[in-house]
Amino acid sequence: MNLMRAMVILLASVAAPSVSQAFDIVRAESVFEQHCAVCHGADRGGYIAPALNRDETTLSPAVIDQTIVGGAPPTLMPAHPSWGAGISAKDRALLVELVTTQPKAALTWGIDDVRKSLEVFVADESRLPAAPGYRIARIDDLMAVMSRGRRAVGKEAKVLFYDGHTHRKVGEVATGHAPHLMDFHPTQPRWAYVRDDVGYVHKVDLYSMQIVRKVRAGLNGTSLAVSRDGRYVAAGSYVPRTMVILDADTLEPVHLLELAGIDPDGRMVTADAGIIVATPFANVFVVALEQAGQVWIVDLEQPGMPVTKITGVGRHLHDGFLSPDGRFFVVSSYDDHLNAVIDLAEARIVRKIPAGCQPHLGSGAVVRSKGRLLGIGTNMGEEDCASFEVTVFDMSTFDVVKRIPVIGPTESPAAHPAAPYIIVDIIGTGPNAAKIQFIDKDTLEVVRTLEVAGTLGHSHFPEYTARGDFFYVSARYRGDRSMGGAGGRLVIFDSHTLAEVKSIPVDVPAGVFSRSRARTVVVGLQE
Repeated sequence: MNLMRAMVILLASVAAPSVSQAFDIVRAESVFEQHCAVCHGADRGGYIAPALNRDETTLSPAVIDQTIVGGAPPTLMPAHPSWGAGISAKDRALLVELVTTQPKAALTWGIDDVRKSLEVFVADESRLPAAPGYRIARIDDLMAVMSRGRRAVGKEAKVLFYDGHTHRKVGEVATGHAPHLMDFHPTQPRWAYVRDDVGYVHKVDLYSMQIVRKVRAGLNGTSLAVSRDGRYVAAGSYVPRTMVILDADTLEPVHLLELAGIDPDGRMVTADAGIIVATPFANVFVVALEQAGQVWIVDLEQPGMPVTKITGVGRHLHDGFLSPDGRFFVVSSYDDHLNAVIDLAEARIVRKIPAGCQPHLGSGAVVRSKGRLLGIGTNMGEEDCASFEVTVFDMSTFDVVKRIPVIGPTESPAAHPAAPYIIVDIIGTGPNAAKIQFIDKDTLEVVRTLEVAGTLGHSHFPEYTARGDFFYVSARYRGDRSMGGAGGRLVIFDSHTLAEVKSIPVDVPAGVFSRSRARTVVVGLQE
């Protein structure tokens, strides 16, 4: 009997499930959500960082573990020893198991989920101060800087506010997760809205510098817009692929759209909201469906908010801007190397403008140059595209006026009617990624290149102040910070002399947004 019992025990031990088969998937998903989802996507399908699932990740378990420990220079992936007790060896093993054995998650987040996620921090807004509680000559001077923080979560993730005239910091608002985008109420100067990388929309009182409400519009997402009349806020999500329309006062959801359609190659696909804009031309939201290659016009005046769909716009739509009158929407098509022009009045494509490799329009720039109204198109480039350029086109005819050579891929143009230069940031990971270039508005030639001090990797998102006399640049350190390297700086320049005025430590700064955007149709032209 003893021998038989021993054999049974031996057979049971051989057949017992391995650690791999019995791992705690609930704990693994919880650790992923806490530390990784903000960048890699709640569904592990990728977001601003690569996908992490068994079907798309080709790294070995050992390499994944090493990356968690050491980070991934020169990207924003931090070295986890700097996290202290943030991730234990056991939790690292769970993450490795999750990534290498589990498929991309199928997640949903419907309108009831949005509604239930609403949090109210200030129930009676009438008790808020009637004017800013800080010294500022005019509210339009506010400059907002998205500070991601090295971990993209926690107290380091916040929006910083500066007086764009004096460059004093006047306040900050903690968002809890990396803030991505900000938009301002078009008629009520006290309100702004922030979208963070785990999908929350925060309603911010700029007078008291506090969040009064927040709601989770999706599980990841970047796009955000406030309607022309200030009644609605739209937020597009990557996970899941939806667009929700919120009441701008209460953040209660009023309408949700599933983003899907036939792409230019005839396939039915779901799609991210590549960009959402509101236009002074009509009380509508305009949304570009990234993978479907469609642009939808959502009518906010009609019952049910009907949608007009424009198909065949391009492959991989992302970023765009409006003509000054708001009638024409210019949107980039990455994979077709063009910028498509949509007539919102007639709901049709009127032109496809040839552009450089992988065009990226940022938030747009339109300038007046020698009697012409010109649109500025930046291009991110590709490995097999050796030339980098800025594409300039006429906003009346949409003809290409000039293709301006620059020293690297570009992402975010900036302009202002009171400033002489169009500014473009050089992105990527090469030696030029700490530089910005200046194009003269009259000659359309690059006349100056500056390396932004205080960074070892990426200077981007230039933004002029409301008066146009200064511009702000995020100078972000990229890569391993475990040895105590600086996290980044906000650098301020004089718009005319290009002299550095001030340099302010900011932990992983990203987008910069001027309050004057609320009454500026496109960056570079006042209303």
